[in-house]
Parts: sequence; C-alpha cells; structure tokens
Amino acid sequence: MTTTTPDKLKNITSKLLTLALVLVAVVVAYSVYQRWIDRPWTRNGQVRADIVKIAPRVAGYVVEVAVKDNQFVRKGELLFRIDPSSFQLSVDSAQARLEHARENVDALEAAVMAAEAQAAAAGASVTSAEGEITKARSAIASAEAAVDEAQAVERAALAMIKQAEAVLGEAQTESDRAQRLLEETAGSLERAQQKAAAVAVFEAELDAAKASWKQSQSRVVQARANTGEAAAGLTIAENYLAEAVAGLAAANANVLQAQASLGESGDANVRVREAAVQLAEAQLDLDWTSMYAPFDGYITNLDVNEGAFGFPGVPIAAFVDSSSFRVDGYFQETKLKHIRPGDRAIITLMSHPDVELRGVVNSIGYAVNPPDIADTEGVSYLVPQVEPTFDWVRLPQRIPVRIQLEDIPDDIQLVSGMTASVAIRSARR
Repeated sequence: MTTTTPDKLKNITSKLLTLALVLVAVVVAYSVYQRWIDRPWTRNGQVRADIVKIAPRVAGYVVEVAVKDNQFVRKGELLFRIDPSSFQLSVDSAQARLEHARENVDALEAAVMAAEAQAAAAGASVTSAEGEITKARSAIASAEAAVDEAQAVERAALAMIKQAEAVLGEAQTESDRAQRLLEETAGSLERAQQKAAAVAVFEAELDAAKASWKQSQSRVVQARANTGEAAAGLTIAENYLAEAVAGLAAANANVLQAQASLGESGDANVRVREAAVQLAEAQLDLDWTSMYAPFDGYITNLDVNEGAFGFPGVPIAAFVDSSSFRVDGYFQETKLKHIRPGDRAIITLMSHPDVELRGVVNSIGYAVNPPDIADTEGVSYLVPQVEPTFDWVRLPQRIPVRIQLEDIPDDIQLVSGMTASVAIRSARR
C-alpha cells in the first residue's frame, strides 16, 4: 500500500499538469486567435499625402525662383515667376483695343442720337406741312366765301342800277311832260324845275349804283384771285408735305441703320464685350506668370533655376499638402469585416518604432488592381495595386484602409511614402 499510493499520486499529478498545460495552450491560442481576429494588424502600411505637381500655365523664361527645395511655404506665397514682359504688352494692347471699342461705340451712339434728331426734325416738318395744308384749305374756303360775298354784292349793285334806271326813266318822263306843259303854258315853271331836279338826283343815284357795281366787280376779281392764290398755296403745302414725309422716312431709315450698326449701348455692346474678353484673357495670362502656393505645404523635387524655359503643363516641382498627411494600411480582405470607419488605430513608423501614433479609420477603399491578373480597370495609376508577399500561394487581396492621424508629435517628420505598421482597435468593444 505504501508503494502504490505515491505512484498513483504522481500519475494523477502528471495528468493534472498535462491537462493544465493543454488548457493554458487552448486559452493562449484562443486569446491569440481573438486578438488576431478582433484587432486586425498589418505591417503593410504607408504614410501618404496629397501631392500637387507645380507646372507653368504659360510658356516663358523663369526670372525668379522664390523658394528652395524642401522648404515649407504658406498658402499664397510666391513660388516662381515667368518673365511677364510679353504678357504685359498683350495686356496693354488689349486695353487699347477695349478703349478703342468704347470710342467706336460712343461714336455710333452719337450717330444714333444725330439720326434720331434728324428724324425728330423731319417729323416736325411733316407736322408743319400738315399745318400749312390746313391753313391753305382754310384760306381757300375763306377766299371762296369772299367770292360768293362779292358776287352777291355785284348782283345787288346790278339790281340797284336797274332800279335806279327805272326810277330815272320815270323821272325823265315826268320832267319831259312838265317841260311840255310849261311850253304850252299849261304847267308851272316851278313844277318843271322840280321834275328836272329830280331827274338830276336820280341820274346821280344811277351813277353811284354803277360805281358800286364796278367796285363789286373788282372785289369779285380780287376774291377769285385770292382763291387762286389759296389753291396755289395748298399745292405748295401738299408738295412740302410729300417732301417732309419722304424726309421722315429717310430719317427713320437712318435711325434704324445707325441702331443696327451700334447694337447694344455701353459696355453691353458686342465690340466692347469682345475687347473686354480679350483683355481678361491677356490679364489672366499675365497673372499666370506668377505661381503661388495652393495651400500650406512643402516644395519638393524642385527642378528649375532662373533662366530655365518653362513649358505649359510640364511640372517643375512637387508640392506636398502639409495638412493631408495620413496613413494607408493595406489589410487582407478577410479582415475587412472587423474594420469600420470610426475605429481607433495605432500606427508605428519604421523610422520611430518606439513611438505609437494615434489615428481614426476614415474610410475603406472600394477598388484595387489585382496583381498578375488582366487589367480591366482602365488607367492603372487611378486604382492602387498592392503586390502580394508570396506568389506561390493564393493570398487574400490587400485593401487600402485610410487612417486619419491625430496629434502628431513635433519631433516626427512625416514623409509621404514612409513605411508604417497599423493596428486597429474596434470602437464597438
């Protein structure tokens, strides 16, 4: 019994120890597995930044380089300047063309005003001619009425002559009878004298009636002459009206022609607008001779000196946006289900392995170019292509996950292209 009990205890202890080791191994394996699954990690990370290629927009010799390679530059600071001489001449020439166009428009506006004044004068002439016609017609009516009146007076004068002749004839008869009676001593001398005096009176009245008739005849002739003059005046007025109407039509045509030649007035005129556009283009080219920093950042890969010739669209330097530094971690596609925007991230740079940087998952890429497969995505540089670590095993694709950095220490200089390791800490746990 004494020898058997220690063996049994040793056997039980050995089994318990083995079981404990297995349990520890299982726990450790599970912990590692959970850590691997819940906390995705990759060494395939890279510091990235927005890089703009600085290129002239106009051709010319570089006369000033205001920066040095790898210099920090604030937004709006001068980088380079192309010789502005020829562009300034273009601006001056365009300015002169604009002023000339405005002078032409002013002259055309004056021509329109002059044509309108002529049209107004022609209209006044038409109105005046119409007034003269009205006057001439009124004069004709007045002259015709005067003719009628004079003819009536003439007829009245003839009637008076006839009446006076009748009365004179009767008075002459009475006078002759009184004279015979006087001669026959049958009548008195006084009566004969009275009758003779009456004849003289009636003869005077007849002469007066004849004089009045002659005067009325003169009035009729004068009235008829006035009627002819009035008719002639009407003809003249009608001719004047016709000329005035023709002049008004010609003046209106001149107005339309002047307005057509002018077009819009002032700066809205097409000549002025065209010259203004040419001036704006020349001014824009002149402005483009000076290149400024598009934002705060670093000038790098500077490849130009004073005296070099710059070509439009040909880069002469690169400009790194200092506010755009980030980290792209390339995670296996099998781990993407454990990564969400907003998750925390710990970044370790190869240049500073002992410093942990903090960040937040900003977004997950939606396209990659699979290596060693036919390119079906168009231009390759628009979509990232992550090379696999091994090429004899089918590995999961690596998908870029963008990490927004937080609180970058002042003693760490970030350079686009640096190698980094990225570990994700889910915000959901």
